[in-house]
Amino acid sequence: MTKKKLTTKERDAEVYRTLAGFLKDKSAIASFSLPFDPKEVESLFQTSIWGHREIILTILMARLLNPKFRASEDFYACNPRSIFEHPIRKVLREYGIPHRKSGPLNVAKNTKKINRDWATDKHGGDIAMNVVKIVKIESVSEKDLLKFALAYAVRYRHEAKRVKEMKVKLPAQENPVYLSKLGVDLINEVPDGGATPQIVIGLLMEATVKDRKSNVNISGHRDSVSTTNTTSKKPGDIIEKINGDSQIIYEVTTKMFSDDRMIESHESVMDYDKSIKDVVVICRPQDVPESLTAKTTSYVMTTTQFRELAYYFINIYDYIQSSILLLTPAGRKTFYEELIKYINDTNTSEKVKRYFKQWHLVNKPL
Repeated sequence: MTKKKLTTKERDAEVYRTLAGFLKDKSAIASFSLPFDPKEVESLFQTSIWGHREIILTILMARLLNPKFRASEDFYACNPRSIFEHPIRKVLREYGIPHRKSGPLNVAKNTKKINRDWATDKHGGDIAMNVVKIVKIESVSEKDLLKFALAYAVRYRHEAKRVKEMKVKLPAQENPVYLSKLGVDLINEVPDGGATPQIVIGLLMEATVKDRKSNVNISGHRDSVSTTNTTSKKPGDIIEKINGDSQIIYEVTTKMFSDDRMIESHESVMDYDKSIKDVVVICRPQDVPESLTAKTTSYVMTTTQFRELAYYFINIYDYIQSSILLLTPAGRKTFYEELIKYINDTNTSEKVKRYFKQWHLVNKPL
């Protein structure tokens, strides 16, 4: 790659061209040799924390742009957010490769040096330490750097092929009992850090709006759950806007709705719109704050007032069952079809994909 000083536009174009070129090279293989341990490289593709492998990809592209770049000395010197979120993500998206919106920053935000100190401070343990070991690319020749970068891109290409083979194609379903069991089992068995309950509830809301032909907009449920409402500037997990004016804020969780989360929720809602008075929390009975008593047999399990906001805790199981039952058969088909699209999305967790497929082998349509 060129070593001259580039504008941001030129840099993005160069990164895009190089990475896409690697992925197009059908003759290349994912073969890694010393000083890189193939097991250390492979470990980055065997973890659900994709940010670790995305740090290496970002560093590789940055070093090909500028051989003087040293992630072990100043990771942010390459503008990692910009270089990953623009040209790198664009290539990964086009080639159907699983990725996160801000993968490297999810595990290395405000990190100056990718070194042992960073690795010992981060979740991921041995995986993070393997990232540090692979940063040895700083000491190899440009020829070896290029060889490693090509092999690394090919390993990414294997991910695209593997994920594509996990796609499911199933006939439409409309039985409310069958779909309710699917929704409940998904959130119980593969909550995926909160992503599964958020998308299940959001898709049910979408299907209801479409079914009723209502002037309602549902948003937020397709967003990543890896950031807090405070940092993302969202007032809640899901926002329901009615007639372009009135709004209902929803929090969806299968974790304890702690005092800290309530404080964060209150701050986010007040920053968003001080006229909002209510927040609906859709959760399991065991997720109700310990200071409150949940009524496990009640749709509205409990309520509480926190400063300006009233919080209503809704039983997530009852919500799923009642929402599906009150949909028309066409509405249920819409919900199921959209759920399959989510499952087949490149970036949906593999454990969710596997569970969904296995569930259908065990549970036959009623």
